[in-house]
Amino acid sequence: MATGVLLGWAGRNRCRFAFLDKSLFYTVLLLLFWMGIEVGGNPHVTRNLVQLGGQALLLAAAGTLGSVLLACWVYRSFFKKKQMAMPGRGEAVLPKSRHEEKETSLQAVPSDEPESLKQGTAWKSTVLTLAAFALGCIIGYKVSLPVAVKEVNLSVFILYALMLQVGMNIGSDAKIKETLRQIRPRLLLVPLATWLGTFLFCAAASFFLPRWGLWDCMAVGSGFAYYSLSSILITELKTAGLGMAAAAELGVIALMANILREIFTIVGAPLFARYFGKLAPICAGGATTLDTTLPAITNACGKEWVFVSMFHAVMVDLSVPFLVSFFCSL
Repeated sequence: MATGVLLGWAGRNRCRFAFLDKSLFYTVLLLLFWMGIEVGGNPHVTRNLVQLGGQALLLAAAGTLGSVLLACWVYRSFFKKKQMAMPGRGEAVLPKSRHEEKETSLQAVPSDEPESLKQGTAWKSTVLTLAAFALGCIIGYKVSLPVAVKEVNLSVFILYALMLQVGMNIGSDAKIKETLRQIRPRLLLVPLATWLGTFLFCAAASFFLPRWGLWDCMAVGSGFAYYSLSSILITELKTAGLGMAAAAELGVIALMANILREIFTIVGAPLFARYFGKLAPICAGGATTLDTTLPAITNACGKEWVFVSMFHAVMVDLSVPFLVSFFCSL
């Protein structure tokens, strides 16, 4: 990933990286398809799919609820109470000098794309990823692959390719520099609420899941709705410690739990914003608040919160591979 960031940064003014969005998506589809083949070909996992779904639901609900509650506290303590202005609006009460206004104004990125079209694209992407995984499961369940194919750990090589592309996408993104320049200290509280809320409640949920340890549940929660990358990382990294069958089970739980978290955010954003404050849908969305859940967040919270959502997504997105790897190593 670090190599990808360096390549993207070095070539940002010389190369066009527009292809990365599509290549990333297709690489993710390929990874999930192959992961589905491995899961479908594992009879132990297929026999316990309903049970795994229940465990995934518990962890998804715990991570989402923890983030929403902590976001509520951060919003009321540091955003609403002090009547601080949101990006692009200036202070709510006290007038500001022209210099201060220029320094603190954070403008949202305009977009000509209709919100309904964005929402449709988000659902289409989610449906395609689910379809790739489901197709892989069916093939793995119905077709017996040759031993030579099973022995080749293809998912590792595809994962390396994915991480390289993710790094290049981050390094070549001109918005990163602009985002870093506009950071204000209190904005760091938003991703912090997502991290701590998820960790605390996933840790609590681990007491109801004796099959998995504390760090396993924390690793699943560390996906923050980035279901494709987190599930694949967990499956690969936990194989040595848990064995192939158990690692595949935990990978499936991670996939379903983080998909559910994304769905909870898209569906529940208006309720989260109404009862828990404007930061609640953002923290609930985890790493997806720059893409799939952004239309729902914008509709529920308003366009003035777009920059906060973008900044939050960048911070949480960057943390996923490191946090998942860290908890898998414990």
